[in-house]
Amino acid sequence: MDTDRDERVPEPVEGEQLRLDTIARLSTLAKTESLLVAQYERDQLSLSDAGASTLIALDSRLAWLSGDVLLADQLLRKLKNGNTAAIDFALEEQIAQAALSGKWLRAATLLFEKSQAPAEQRNTSVNSDRLFGYLIQVTAAALSAELKQSREPDWRAWLEMQLAYRKGPHALRAWQSGARNRPQTPAAPSHLLAWLDAPPIEQITLILPLDGSLRTAGEAVASGAISQLYQSYPDPANRPRLTVLNLGHYASPRAAYSAAVNSGANIVLGPLTKSDVASLQQIDPLPVPVIALNQPEPQINQTIANAGWTTFSLAPEDEARQIADKGFGDQCRNAIVMASPNDRGLRLLKAFEAQWAHHGGTLRGKLVVEQQTDANKAMGELLGSGSSDQRIQSVEQAFDIPVDGRGRGRSDFECIFMLAPDPVTARSWRPLLVFHMIGEVPVYATSAINDGVINTRNRDLNGVVFLETPAMLPPSPAGRLGRLRALGRDALVMAQHWQQALTTENWIIKGQTGLLRRRADGSIARALDLATFDGAEVRALQ
Repeated sequence: MDTDRDERVPEPVEGEQLRLDTIARLSTLAKTESLLVAQYERDQLSLSDAGASTLIALDSRLAWLSGDVLLADQLLRKLKNGNTAAIDFALEEQIAQAALSGKWLRAATLLFEKSQAPAEQRNTSVNSDRLFGYLIQVTAAALSAELKQSREPDWRAWLEMQLAYRKGPHALRAWQSGARNRPQTPAAPSHLLAWLDAPPIEQITLILPLDGSLRTAGEAVASGAISQLYQSYPDPANRPRLTVLNLGHYASPRAAYSAAVNSGANIVLGPLTKSDVASLQQIDPLPVPVIALNQPEPQINQTIANAGWTTFSLAPEDEARQIADKGFGDQCRNAIVMASPNDRGLRLLKAFEAQWAHHGGTLRGKLVVEQQTDANKAMGELLGSGSSDQRIQSVEQAFDIPVDGRGRGRSDFECIFMLAPDPVTARSWRPLLVFHMIGEVPVYATSAINDGVINTRNRDLNGVVFLETPAMLPPSPAGRLGRLRALGRDALVMAQHWQQALTTENWIIKGQTGLLRRRADGSIARALDLATFDGAEVRALQ
């Protein structure tokens, strides 16, 4: 931001109310028009028009949108210290920025700080589910370290509760019965009681394709579910019955579902394909809950799911949105995106563009690689090195001598999103990106670039930050079918947490496919881990 403007930032006035409508209007202007337009509008505001505190809040918001995260935080601290009426706004800004940057413990600490503020300084109450959702994303080691150094009783209770929750219902009940200090402000989330008080599951039924071309996929899902069943219920006396129905033995998915219901199933997992899931979705009401293992085509105006219906899939859209979050949280504001023209590539691109625009990011260039043979030329044109390469080639031809030089690329972007649909494509794109002078620019990708196999060609992807399911990461990467086995595992875990998932839209499960939560429309949202390639192998990133 302009240093001259920084020197003219006013001092906050105690008790002054923020003009939230003005802040929202200029923020929208920055995202839909440009930062320059929003900055011009801000500069037209006087102290008498908006008030000093509103101007500071605006400067902080615009600094964040420009990528100057240090200045944004400095201004928010100044606002908090100088005007108690603005504390709630400043804290919410800091919380949102910490969460987007992946600093989950800081986000949780700030949210807890908000809960301790006097009621007159809080515009909204602190949502216990939200605090729980932040803490579940913190590593156990970081939670334990925070617990050792904290002396605040309510905060310690929250940390202890989170650690106990991860060990299972028995550990959480033991903590409840033995805890001297249960969290009071804010109180423990009610969804924990929904989990602990849920009636026991007696039978879980899987409906999967176990014949034909999908047999391997169906068996991988079943294998994962069976493994998780024995891990979750080590005592045979408490273990639910698990039955697996071969969809190929029934006339339709509906017929298989009816058989599952008639056999006494308390919950059904499956089927696996979009068309089979769509067929089952037509049953309303559902006598027994279903966790479908794919996502059918979205229904028009369907924002609330049918009772008992949940869809759990490895949909690419969640990953596209998450890498947009990651890049923006890493201070990238101007990006270039590359995608493939196939269905998956276009779905990734659409979801990414929407999320990037939501944050206020700018796309400086977009390339849909129609023909792989033309990728080199297209990337040169996209990255601005093409014309320089042509000039160098002309000199070489004119003087019949090699020129020790490479094209000079553009410099108006800070990161690249490589939405490659598969590892082979990613390994062909990445060297071209390096060649066209962007080797030091951060590159983000989805899990599609990793096939789970240790391969020396993975070295071409060294340094690319990508999303991956925990099951595919060291120390025990699960191979080519690892994601499907993880889907089976987490489907069974979701069955255990079924009643809990119905009562909250926040994160509740730290699973093998990622963090999980159920949306109001019945779909399961996933947040994956971060990874990169280190030589031929994958390395997890904290």
